[in-house]
Amino acid sequence: MFDLRMYKMLVVLMCLALFVSACGSPAQNESIISTAVAQTVQAGETNPEVVILPTNTPETAINATLTPAITPTSEPTLVPASSDPNCIGAALIGEYPPDQTLFTPGEYFWKTWTIQNSGTCAWDSTYKLIFWSGDQMGSSFSYPLPEDVLPGEQKEITIYLQAPALEGAYTGYWRLQTPWNANFGVGPYSQAIYTSIVVDKKPQRDYGILSVTYNIVRDPPTGCPVNVRYTVYATITTNGPYDFQYYWNQSDENESAIKNMVFDAAGSKTVSRTWMVGRGDSPNPRWMKIIVTFPEQRGYDKAVWENNCP
Repeated sequence: MFDLRMYKMLVVLMCLALFVSACGSPAQNESIISTAVAQTVQAGETNPEVVILPTNTPETAINATLTPAITPTSEPTLVPASSDPNCIGAALIGEYPPDQTLFTPGEYFWKTWTIQNSGTCAWDSTYKLIFWSGDQMGSSFSYPLPEDVLPGEQKEITIYLQAPALEGAYTGYWRLQTPWNANFGVGPYSQAIYTSIVVDKKPQRDYGILSVTYNIVRDPPTGCPVNVRYTVYATITTNGPYDFQYYWNQSDENESAIKNMVFDAAGSKTVSRTWMVGRGDSPNPRWMKIIVTFPEQRGYDKAVWENNCP
């Protein structure tokens, strides 16, 4: 087997020698043929399967430019966490539309949260709003904050969502994320913010009042002057356009006149009423509340306070 292969190699070598002698000078031919013979013998001794033949290269060498291999990019540098324990913190100031707003199947809507940076670190576009759990409602998994939020500042964060195709109640939860991948929410317990909607395909939507909440402000905040003014602020929230009539009822039966309120869309509005309490008046607790008279009669919880200057 070895002799047969060597014979084939010598035949190829002779053909090459004839070709080279026709194209090059005698000195070049002799050098090329000697090199080929040496390579042929070596190939037969070491690896009879491979035959290396010389190429007819020009006398002037070509300086080839080598393309370097692709250098792998370095891994992204992680941003170190802040050493300040009060760096991250947030508070929910408001949102729109309010929770339990009604939408038709597949309806698109904007959800806006008003968030306050209650921490000591400024937020920039490396901070994100990320989907946490629940119903995603067609959103992306993360959104970089659109602008910087300095400590103490309030900014609106808005995303575009779509109501699911099936009727029912849906809630999606969201958190904020730092550039060092720490997730945080709002309030002292870092709770996730969320959007909660109701999908209803009925032509006539069942709009109405979702809630009435109260805030009582005392003027002056402390002390017992001759008169103390108590102002009750009632925030009324609806789940859609809604017209109704209401009045203030209070514990001394001094009721207000009936008033009309119109909502063009889901949202919240605040109304107020003041009660002046004199020094020496009864120490009994006092209260006010909202009563809706039209389109249906309904009373809401009371705003109650103590008279601490009897």
